[in-house]
Amino acid sequence: MRGMNGENMKARLHPLQLSIFIYSIQNSLVLYTLPRLTAQYFGTNGWLSLIFIFILVNMNIGLIAISYKLGKGRSIFEIIEVTVPRWVMVPFYLFIIGVWIGMASMIMREYIFIMKLMFYPTLPAIFFVIFFSLLSFQLLRGGFHHIVKAIVVLFFFVIPMIFLLFYLTPEFEFARFTPFFFKGGTDFFKGTLQVYSAFLGIEVSMLFFPIVENKWTKTLFIGNFLSTFTNLLVSFMCFGFFSFNQILNDLYPVMTLFEYTEVSFLSRAENLCFCVFSFKVLSTAIIYYWGAQQFLGNMMKSVKPTVWIIIIVTMGFILALLPDSMLDVKKWLTLLSNCSIGIAWALPLFVLGNLSIQILKKRMPRETEHAK
Repeated sequence: MRGMNGENMKARLHPLQLSIFIYSIQNSLVLYTLPRLTAQYFGTNGWLSLIFIFILVNMNIGLIAISYKLGKGRSIFEIIEVTVPRWVMVPFYLFIIGVWIGMASMIMREYIFIMKLMFYPTLPAIFFVIFFSLLSFQLLRGGFHHIVKAIVVLFFFVIPMIFLLFYLTPEFEFARFTPFFFKGGTDFFKGTLQVYSAFLGIEVSMLFFPIVENKWTKTLFIGNFLSTFTNLLVSFMCFGFFSFNQILNDLYPVMTLFEYTEVSFLSRAENLCFCVFSFKVLSTAIIYYWGAQQFLGNMMKSVKPTVWIIIIVTMGFILALLPDSMLDVKKWLTLLSNCSIGIAWALPLFVLGNLSIQILKKRMPRETEHAK
């Protein structure tokens, strides 16, 4: 059996592969500013806020898992369009497509801005955008299962960078942690939205339903745990390595942290880490493009998947060139991230609402017959 985009349905993917995939697609470019964000919005020992966000994300994943179980593996389009006509849903589909393509392009553009600042200040950004767009196009052409396998391979280039943090343990001091918790925070709600954006990407898993095996939803929780563990470890190290005021005044405290990493076999750890991190950025962008492709493919099934891929990557390419400054990118990312958080919660709730209506409709005739 094949899916709407010609992909093999229920193809065998090891749970470990999917767990790594879930970890890789989450927007961890936020990691570079995460210690500052937690300090700014939550105050002293703000890194503990990540535990609260972890619980929230797990609740979100719980909604996705329940939707999959009640829907018995049907795609969300099959579930929704039984109750709501497709033409009614088109504006909402287009909104999700726009947000996801925007997220992919702005995450990519933010990374390019930072890379230009660090390494290539005079090189035009268009060359980097072309490079990312070509890679995205090639991966998207392979289909979902090839994307998963490619991203799993890229994961093993990224994850060793975390172990470099242990070279900083001699400079780590618990005395830098204040005895006060969440003192001096500015805006807990805004901070929650900012930090939650580090876990975005997982909402696209709503589209995995018909193309993965049963009992795959546990991989969502495992992948999210890996992300949370990484974010917690890095933020914890920053709070123990820098003073609270240093974290507040550093735009990218994690980058500064890696600058202090002294390894005999590596002279500039921060440069290597940031370059390797491009694989993580690519993974996040790819999954958003893929999600947009699924929505477009459902709306017009007669169009070949490759055509949608070209359209999506072209739109992402154009959007990535629009911002003139990092400030513009930040504004766009804040808006799009907030929209993505709304989608991450609204989509599974909407699917569950449709499933509830369908279950009630099935039960009503049975109850009527039983009453007779």
